[in-house]
Amino acid sequence: MIQKKNNIAHIVVDMLYDFIDGSLACSNAQDAVKESVKFINDNPLHLVVYICDSHPEKHCSFAENGGIWPPHCVAGTKGAQVHESFYSQITRSDARPSLNNILRKGEDPNFEQYSGFQAITGKGETLLNYLQGNDAENVFVSGIATEFCVNETVKDLINAGFKVTVIEKALAYVDYNGHKKTLDDFRKMGVKII
Repeated sequence: MIQKKNNIAHIVVDMLYDFIDGSLACSNAQDAVKESVKFINDNPLHLVVYICDSHPEKHCSFAENGGIWPPHCVAGTKGAQVHESFYSQITRSDARPSLNNILRKGEDPNFEQYSGFQAITGKGETLLNYLQGNDAENVFVSGIATEFCVNETVKDLINAGFKVTVIEKALAYVDYNGHKKTLDDFRKMGVKII
């Protein structure tokens, strides 16, 4: 059976410089980038979507404003940019980050948004709208960090009725034990781990 091009989507969560080598650098981040890029190139029929933290300078999640994190992914800074490997090493041009497939979250200074489900396109389209508009039913997820933004995105995808597969080697995490516990929780929810 021939797969319809866009009924499978790959959601790349927060593969951004601040989470890779910046203020909130996570374990396994460099390898996660490589594995995610490889998976995209190995699966040329998948729709690829990028979820990106994009905070104002005075965001509520920052410690100086009462949150728990150091400043990160401030809009307009290198830390908020998708890693350049996704631009330079992905063979299919429409699978690279662009205005068409980047959805941003955390733009409101007063709200923390971990889940990619709360991200929107430049046109105000939600992730759910974007996936439904492209007939996506099955979703692969790679990204950073397993215990936070990946976790919340996966839970929302499951609750919305998507079949979700997480690419373990393409994940980075704050804490290894938290990463493993989150993967166990995913399995209990029916998420496939590859």
